[in-house]
Amino acid sequence: MTTMGALTVQSARSAQAVLRVRDLSVNYGPLTALQGVDLNVYAGETVGIAGDNGAGKTTLLRCVLGDLDEARGEVWLDGERLTPRSAAPAGRIGVVWQHLVLSDNLDVAANLTLGKERRRMLTSQSKLHEHAQATLDELGIPIRDTSRPVWTLTAAERQLLAVARAVSPAPQLLLLDEPTAVLNRTDAVRVEELIRRFHDAGTTSLLVSHDVDQLFRLADRIVVLRHGHAVAQLDPARSHPDELLALMAGHDASSAPRRQLSRLQGLADQLTSAGPAAGLTLILSTLGAALGSRQLSLHVLEQSTLTCIGSVGLPRVLSEAWQSISLYAGSGPIPAAAVRGEVVVADLAGSDELAAYDSLFAKAGIASWWAVPFSSGSDLRGVISIYRAESGAPRADEMDLINLYAGYAAAALERDRLLAELTTRNKVLETIRSVLQTLAGQDSLDHGISTALRTLRSAIGADEIGLYESVAGSHLSCRAFAGAPDATPSARLAGAVEQSLSGLDDDGRASLRTVAGRGSRLFVRVSTTTVLAAEWTLRLAGDEERVLLEDAGHSIMLAEERARAELARHEMTALRRSQELQRQFLARLSHELRTPLTAIRGYASSLMQPDVTWDEESEHRFLSRISTESARLRTLVDDLLDFSMIESGMLRLRSDWVDLPLVVDAARSCLSAPAAAAVEVRCEDGVPVVWADHDRLEQVMVNLMDNAVRHNPPGTRVWVEIRSDGANDVVISVTDDGTGIQQGAGRRAGEGRPASTAGAGLGLSITRGIVEAHNGTLHEEAMRPGTRFLVRLPIEATARNAEADDA
Repeated sequence: MTTMGALTVQSARSAQAVLRVRDLSVNYGPLTALQGVDLNVYAGETVGIAGDNGAGKTTLLRCVLGDLDEARGEVWLDGERLTPRSAAPAGRIGVVWQHLVLSDNLDVAANLTLGKERRRMLTSQSKLHEHAQATLDELGIPIRDTSRPVWTLTAAERQLLAVARAVSPAPQLLLLDEPTAVLNRTDAVRVEELIRRFHDAGTTSLLVSHDVDQLFRLADRIVVLRHGHAVAQLDPARSHPDELLALMAGHDASSAPRRQLSRLQGLADQLTSAGPAAGLTLILSTLGAALGSRQLSLHVLEQSTLTCIGSVGLPRVLSEAWQSISLYAGSGPIPAAAVRGEVVVADLAGSDELAAYDSLFAKAGIASWWAVPFSSGSDLRGVISIYRAESGAPRADEMDLINLYAGYAAAALERDRLLAELTTRNKVLETIRSVLQTLAGQDSLDHGISTALRTLRSAIGADEIGLYESVAGSHLSCRAFAGAPDATPSARLAGAVEQSLSGLDDDGRASLRTVAGRGSRLFVRVSTTTVLAAEWTLRLAGDEERVLLEDAGHSIMLAEERARAELARHEMTALRRSQELQRQFLARLSHELRTPLTAIRGYASSLMQPDVTWDEESEHRFLSRISTESARLRTLVDDLLDFSMIESGMLRLRSDWVDLPLVVDAARSCLSAPAAAAVEVRCEDGVPVVWADHDRLEQVMVNLMDNAVRHNPPGTRVWVEIRSDGANDVVISVTDDGTGIQQGAGRRAGEGRPASTAGAGLGLSITRGIVEAHNGTLHEEAMRPGTRFLVRLPIEATARNAEADDA
């Protein structure tokens, strides 16, 4: 088999091959189907067999099966030699032929187990179908009815059934002969997925296919057959389908289009890496070799001056003398050729015009001078000069060569010019992109503008750039600035902006102002009160700088509009949220106020009925309910007053040194007997006293413990723990094992727990306000089960809104 460098599959395998084929040959009369084929297939490997029609692919599979008497050579399966007509033991080789070998008059189960039936299947149709369905399910083949006749299956289902039959039971070697040739693309994908699953499971396979892309998708290695010979192997990971097609057609792999393209790309990369000057030198050297001339030069017309941009072999004195030549005032063939647009031939012997250079010409061995003009499709014009050792005009074939290479030179120069323009445009676009990306970032607008100005200054080479804003009734101020390190906005540029402000256009176009000497300034009006200004102290700003500054000004204007729109959106959202919260709170508050008032009014009205006499027990019960509802109403009003004081910042604390265990015990005693019994208090030894308001902390603990009991199912346990946290803080945790925080409630501690009983929902808000007034924090944690509230208090920190203890 031919091996070709990168095409050779390097697979040093120590394991024995599952399939070994040695010197395999097959002749059908005078026709040679296979000739001296050697092949190894290793465990778990999928080897693809590629070749045109008649290459011997199917014949190779038949030889492996021992199906051909005409086969000569050796076929070994897992160390055991197979001979023609001596089929491998059942289950060792599975095969799927292009033309399916299925019995249309039998159902799916019978085809799947045909020739592989177990004794118990022959006596029970249900067991036969059960086994067939289990096999199909294990292989992931979506055929749900094994009693269907095969002729009712789709082409894809028939192919999948054939594959299932070949791999059931799992063979040592799977032969696949064009398994998807008769399928459409969708059905072929399903079969390929099944083949890939076998490969991943470690099945060793030999795949014959005309689909080159399929071989590259499925095979670990591809063997190419041509006219019965194994001509090459390919590694799909290191090769291209073009190479395989070339080998199948009998061509060298290096003639594949991909290889040709690679060589051309390599040559282009070399020329590109050489740079413009080296590229022109290469063109001139090649032209000189073609013409037998050792000395050449190339001049390009720039405005009214011909400038030498490349030369070969020319003496330094001559090269420097003709470095720049005036188009109209200069002498010699170069300006003459450029003006006339035709070849100029100068015989230097006796030339009065060039007499000053006679000695230099003689020393350099120059007898004549050909000046050949060239131009490109744009306004690029130039002259190639060939300095000859003999006199005479160029022949026609020499002129053809000169014109050809002149075209190469013009193309190279045009490419370099376009590349320079493209680089400039890319620089502009990259700068604009960077500015837009910066202004659209997450930073504040002013910070984003400052960053964008630094990027812009670097791109346009300005000495300083500033964004200036004029507010009615105040002086001009610099909102953002970019300059040299440690530089500050100059009063010079600010003064120039102030003087030019009234005369700038409103259309966003840049206005150029020159500065004494060679400097310049550009101004762009961003808005009626904002101007973007840049200054160059030693040069004039060009079109590129003008475009970049105009685009930057437009981008800043859009960023400011976007910032204003975003601010308005946030304010509107906050306003709607505030109005909704107010509406919900007022609705709930009115309900909570109406409930006790209704009860008080009802019981009082009953007691005041003139025609009804109540017994003492009923009167006492009515009066008790009136008292209870009055207390409830008072508590609600007190909560509203506390909340109002907290919101307005008027909450006053009467601070003293407070023993927290005593506070917690006092708070627990305020609870009802059942609620107090559900609360267990644990206190760490050595907890210090804290500087706080005893009554307010007691109110905090009452709220937390009462919430933990009232807003959870009966039987909920509550634990209160007091501990030190470092040298400066004390932490009180209130934990319950109740229903916990509602999933997705998404609220902070202090916004209220979903209550199962009545209440205005102010308790936790007041609790949070009292804790924060002590310079503490309140956090809520979801437990499994239950909820934990953590109150962190400083030991000695001065609380906000504290009053001196007058007691």
